[in-house]
Amino acid sequence: MARRVTAKNPSMRYRRLLSHGFFAPELPPCFVSEGLARYRAVIWRDINAQGMPQIDRLVTQTTWFHFPRFGRNDRRHGVVNPISYMAIAKIIADNFVKLRTIARRRSGMSASPLMFDWSGSRAILRPNIDLLDDFRLDLASRREMFVSADLRAFYHSVYTHTIPWAIRGKAMAKADKFSHHYANKLDRYCRNAQDQQTIGLPVGPDTSRVIGELIASAVDEKLKQEAGVTSRDASRYVDDFTISSAGGLSGEGMIAAARRAAAEFELELNHDKSAVVATSAYLGNGWKHVARSQRPPPPYDPDDFKRFFYEIARLVRELPDTNVEKWSLQNARVAFLGVDTSDWSRIQSHLINAYRRNSTIVSLLVELLIERHRDQNDVDIEGVRDFLDHRIPTLALEDRTGELIWLLFLMIALEVRIDAQRFERLYSLEEPMCALLLSAADARGLIIGTIDRSLWNRSLTAEGLRGSMWLYAYEGPRHNIVGHGSTAHIEQDPYFSILHARGVDFLSVEAGLESITGAMRVRRRADNLHHARMRRDFIDDFDVEEWDIGDEDDEYDANWEY
Repeated sequence: MARRVTAKNPSMRYRRLLSHGFFAPELPPCFVSEGLARYRAVIWRDINAQGMPQIDRLVTQTTWFHFPRFGRNDRRHGVVNPISYMAIAKIIADNFVKLRTIARRRSGMSASPLMFDWSGSRAILRPNIDLLDDFRLDLASRREMFVSADLRAFYHSVYTHTIPWAIRGKAMAKADKFSHHYANKLDRYCRNAQDQQTIGLPVGPDTSRVIGELIASAVDEKLKQEAGVTSRDASRYVDDFTISSAGGLSGEGMIAAARRAAAEFELELNHDKSAVVATSAYLGNGWKHVARSQRPPPPYDPDDFKRFFYEIARLVRELPDTNVEKWSLQNARVAFLGVDTSDWSRIQSHLINAYRRNSTIVSLLVELLIERHRDQNDVDIEGVRDFLDHRIPTLALEDRTGELIWLLFLMIALEVRIDAQRFERLYSLEEPMCALLLSAADARGLIIGTIDRSLWNRSLTAEGLRGSMWLYAYEGPRHNIVGHGSTAHIEQDPYFSILHARGVDFLSVEAGLESITGAMRVRRRADNLHHARMRRDFIDDFDVEEWDIGDEDDEYDANWEY
């Protein structure tokens, strides 16, 4: 008798990685991959019909954009060519139970474990930074000091050959590096997805989260051997280590042990952020409760907002190394959406000024303006136009593409018209998401004048579908927004023709707007519930119970071939 079919099987893991793990979470929700997930089986069947040796040799380029980080330089994020991503995600989906078991067995100290999320915003549950604070608070009550250290540019410096090392063990992987083992294939596909570069994983895709956790767990195992620590002594949050010693090892000795463990997998510690911390120091916990207490209550009196912004500014000054402002504004979004129309103009100015101070707020600013516009229709459009008219050229000159993508989406959502000359710098950038959104705005009559697509349109070829402009080369002609509607290069491509035939989209402004005003709210609640449960589990015994997925039905998949 057939066993019960559940979501906990390779096919559904594959679907989730494609629908909620393809585009980086830092991108606006107008970039979609649900069609890729929906037709995954027939698409992968037709890709296989080309012959797996062809997939093994397929070399593509990743699309890059830079998104702001609090207190640091913008971070480079990647969008992988969808054919390459499907190959990587297929291996991870098929072998996830094994990979998760390997990571847990080797580490035992991770506060960012691999867990599939079936209802939140991502395929792989995003880790909760509060777990790091919780561990350090408990450690401070038991030890005299601890070491804080992290891996330098972790994802960007991963050596892809260490993927088999982390899965199979270094000695075995090196002795068997030419076999068809899935770990070797994962190494090869990751390299080929980045023009055969052996250094780095793209930040953004959930497949990188899985691979990164595997490698970091292997570092954990080596650290336990080098420093003689257990899960009661040390913890790791993604690539941030907190290490103490029950055996009296000095702070410098623990840093040296961490350095040796990282070097085993061709990684380095960030020496600027490695420190010995006395547990008598104030750890700064509790600020979130203070910030939450300042949220304006209904009926949202203007004076309550004045106090809110004043108190948050005070917290920002007290905690300059913590992104207090972003967290506080996110947790007050209900108040921002509920304020009376007569008071909105001042709130809008506060939010835009907050973004100017702290560019990590860009996505929150755009979401709030779109929600407010659709719910209350009282957004000061002329004020937004003036803001965009001056902000966009500045960002373009500095290549701050992550912010530009969000502001172009805002421009479309609010139907703001801007002169084509304001985008002059963008015309010389090979950035497909900016190019697509600008072309979409032009098609809606929002660009005054003529935009220059000459550089972008060079990618409308078979080679362009393999290059960094693949998203523009595929989506632009399909939506007839690039000056001509020829899809001949897509229809002749052995892989993208399969996607085109199934109507797979990667850009949908309408779906993005609907997501912000509807489904996004539901997903935020799901994310909050998941993070709360993770934290409770971690506080209980400094281990996160895998309550979202079990092994019982993992390997059964009645729907894989259809």
